[in-house]
Amino acid sequence: MNRKAGQILTVVLGVGLIGFILWMPRKSDPDNGAAVGETVQELPGTSDPVELAVEKVSGPNPMEGILELRELAEQDDPNIDAVVWLGIFGVQSGQLDKARERFSEAISIDPSHSEATWQLALLDMEEGAYDRAVVGFETVMEQDSSYANGLFFTARCYEAMGKPGAARIRYQEYLPYAPDTVIEQRVLDFINRLDSGESAGINE
Repeated sequence: MNRKAGQILTVVLGVGLIGFILWMPRKSDPDNGAAVGETVQELPGTSDPVELAVEKVSGPNPMEGILELRELAEQDDPNIDAVVWLGIFGVQSGQLDKARERFSEAISIDPSHSEATWQLALLDMEEGAYDRAVVGFETVMEQDSSYANGLFFTARCYEAMGKPGAARIRYQEYLPYAPDTVIEQRVLDFINRLDSGESAGINE
């Protein structure tokens, strides 16, 4: 394999790794919660109005679920989970400004809301606001140390910010939480690259 082909393969694998980590559970303990991509269809018999609305969004008439979430979010006493889900669906539909508004609204209601803070940090990272993203990930990890994926994402942000030392530390801290040997080896590749003086953008 020539050098150019090897670089392309590295980029493809890196993007795949980030995508996998984005969609896997953010917490290190599998009993602590599900990934955003999962729906409440796995929770039969639920009576929670937010979960029921989210389930409808995944069904044949998604707008019905969105309208129910909006109703819950716009009550005099807003349902924070409904606000956050509207933000998540905003990201999925490409309405990033509206998503940011929803996450910020949830945080203004409850500054300790980990999921809203986490989602806003992901959005900041996606839009290149790495300093804000790091603050968000750090805040979530301080609130709940089981959000281990924050270690990986802060490493990516530090690397994009040109702080290889801080990135290396975070990659090392993340290694014990790597869910399988493939991801562990990829993170080791990132560390080895930093040790050799190389660096890459956030999308590698």
